[in-house]
Amino acid sequence: MTPRFLLLLGPSGVGKTTLIKLLHTIDTRFDYISPYVTRVLRSNENDKISITREQLLVMEQRGEFLVVNRLYNVEYATPRTPILNSLVNQRFPVLDWPIQRIEVMTKAFPNSLFTVYVSPPSFEELRRRMAKDGRDVEPQRLAVAKQELMEFERGDYDRYINLKVVTLDDQLEVTARYIYDNYLD
Repeated sequence: MTPRFLLLLGPSGVGKTTLIKLLHTIDTRFDYISPYVTRVLRSNENDKISITREQLLVMEQRGEFLVVNRLYNVEYATPRTPILNSLVNQRFPVLDWPIQRIEVMTKAFPNSLFTVYVSPPSFEELRRRMAKDGRDVEPQRLAVAKQELMEFERGDYDRYINLKVVTLDDQLEVTARYIYDNYLD
C-alpha cells in the first residue's frame, strides 16, 4: 500500500488526539506530525511544540511550514518536512486538522490524503467533554464547534471526507481500528 497523509477532522473535544494515540498503538508506522504553537502547552499536552511568535515568523520566512493557522488567538504551524519524510519512508503521517482549512491540504497533497471526520454522538456530549477537559474557557470554541457540526450535518464538507466516525467514550479502540482498516484499504 502507498502511504497516505491521514487527517482527522472535527471540532475540539471529539477525541482526535486519543484516536491518534490509539492508531499508533495499532501500527507504529503512524507518525504524528507535531504542530508548532504560539502558546504555552497545557499541563497534559506533549504532542505540540511551543514557540514564540517571533520564532514562528522566522521559521515561516525560511519556508519551514506548509501553513500557519490562527485559531482562538493562537498560531498553529504545520511543518512541511516531517510529512514529506514520513511519506518517503513508507510511514503514515497523521494530524488533526481544521475542516475549514481542508483546501490547503487537498492542494498540497492532491493524491495522498485520507480524511476522517470525527464527530461526537451529540452536541450536548461535546459540551460535556469540553467542560470536563477545561477547553470551554473560550466561549467561541463551543460556538465554532456548533457551527462546524451544523455545516457537517448539511453535507458542506462531504466532498473532502473519505470516512465518517462518531466517537463514543467506551468505543474509542473500536473506532481507531475501524479508521485503521479503512485507511489500509
